[in-house]
Amino acid sequence: MRVLVLSALMLGLAACASSPPVGPGDPGPNGTPPPIPVDGPIAYRCADGTQLMVDVETNSARVAIIGGPAMVLPRAGDGYYSNGRYGFRGGGAHGQWEVGRAAPVSCTGS
Repeated sequence: MRVLVLSALMLGLAACASSPPVGPGDPGPNGTPPPIPVDGPIAYRCADGTQLMVDVETNSARVAIIGGPAMVLPRAGDGYYSNGRYGFRGGGAHGQWEVGRAAPVSCTGS
């Protein structure tokens, strides 16, 4: 009986000690905005209205234009990925998207 009571007490304390992990879209600590993912796909909204999903890997970036094509851009420099027509620079909360010879547009990750 004593073992059962101690086990129940320990389980109760363990449940109180741990907090649930922050999931996608959940607010951060003290109601702050959710953190930008460190890895995996990041959604970007660009100044020209373009919306992207970007997953940066070591030697390439997988880019899906919402409402448009998806592509893999090879690494073309430090933090820069391009296939000659499309280019993405950055990562995390800030990036730049370029198409052809047009000036790059700023993008915000979420």
